[in-house]
Amino acid sequence: MRRRLIVGIVLVLVVGAIVVISNNQNNASQAAALANVQTGRVLPATLSLVVESSGSVIPESSVTLAFDTNGTVSTLNVHPGDQVKAGDVLAQLDTTDLERQVAMQEQSYLIQQVTYSMTVEPDPDEIAAAQSALNNAATAYDLAQQRHDATSAQQVSQSCGEDLDNAKRTYNDALNAYNNLFNDYRIVVRGRAEISPEKARLDRAEASYNLALASCDLTKIDASDNSSVMSAFAQYENARVALDKLVNPTELTLASAQTQLDNAKQSLEQARQQLEKAQVVAPFDGVVTQVSGTVGGPGSGTSIELVDVSRYHVDVLVDETEIAQVQIGQRAEVEFDALPDVTVTGEVSHIDPAGTVSQGVVNYKVRVDLDPNDAAMRIDMTTSVRIILDTHERVLAVPGGALRSDGNVYYVNVVDENGQPKRVDLTTGYTDGDLTEVSGDLQLGEAIFVGEPPETQQQQSGFNLFGLRIGGR
Repeated sequence: MRRRLIVGIVLVLVVGAIVVISNNQNNASQAAALANVQTGRVLPATLSLVVESSGSVIPESSVTLAFDTNGTVSTLNVHPGDQVKAGDVLAQLDTTDLERQVAMQEQSYLIQQVTYSMTVEPDPDEIAAAQSALNNAATAYDLAQQRHDATSAQQVSQSCGEDLDNAKRTYNDALNAYNNLFNDYRIVVRGRAEISPEKARLDRAEASYNLALASCDLTKIDASDNSSVMSAFAQYENARVALDKLVNPTELTLASAQTQLDNAKQSLEQARQQLEKAQVVAPFDGVVTQVSGTVGGPGSGTSIELVDVSRYHVDVLVDETEIAQVQIGQRAEVEFDALPDVTVTGEVSHIDPAGTVSQGVVNYKVRVDLDPNDAAMRIDMTTSVRIILDTHERVLAVPGGALRSDGNVYYVNVVDENGQPKRVDLTTGYTDGDLTEVSGDLQLGEAIFVGEPPETQQQQSGFNLFGLRIGGR
């Protein structure tokens, strides 16, 4: 009996010693574990629902400029990196022949302007000269008419009056004399038969009368010939028409003058355009990024690339499963691979109505215009874009590493007053990758374990003695 009691006392002493040793070791271990555990706090935050994508920096506009006509390059005024203003001449061809052509067309256009003006509003001196010419032609016509009438009357009166009457009278006298003798116009003179002198006289008188009658007829024909009068009348009509054209130009005349003026103007404009084509002019303020060609070389081998860097934008591709949430006007945040500490804001300005298919995936191009900024960005820099779909302001949030899940339920381990984890179930919301919106039985500023919490003292303490666990759970 005494032996058993001694053994029991020894066993109790041994167990007590072991428990003391175990508790001391457990406390040391737990202190070491707690020292290595990371904790966080429940924080206030503003979190957003976003669509993320990537793209590159694109200038407001970019253009490759070249000559629109052939020629020899005379000047190249820019180099890559130069800042230029809209209207600056960047390069030019030899324009000697083109300038001469412009001068010729300007002279031709000036002449047509004068001609048109004189057609619409004739020179008073020209009108006076035309009026004088018409007056002179009218006077000449009247004189020709009078001269023709007087000459014709005199000629007809003389030829068909006195001359014809005298011839007829002589013929009648010869006829009467012949009839008074005998009908036989032959007589015998010295044994020969001869023509009677009366008969011969009659024949001569008849011939004279016929001649006078024919002369009268010719005089009448000549009197009807008014070619000189007609010529004078034609000159009068020409002068009258010329004056009328000056004072009252016809619609056809005006249209013809207008057409000639328009053609001259068009030719001048074409010559000037050809001269303008001999220059490469900056269409907007920008930066020269590339220049090709040499002075003295052909214009066809010259080109200048110009970009407008007054504003930038980024084109990103958004998956078809997210594009319905993206709207024009939504804000965006843009970060740069080459500028790790820089974030630039922007706004969605365009969404392509049709998608592009690549390897079976449908994406839609979205343009984000960047807000004015002083970031040291450059064209083609790689960017990460976050399009902000919605924002929750001043919500409770916890570090992402503090969230735990056992199926469909999220929870965190709160640090209780004893420094031990206490599970609190939560409902999650938006996340930015670092913080996650939560709602539940949490208080602002409350400490929580980030990562797995240390085991409790009961879990860590205890030992086995002869197959039995002493202490702990």
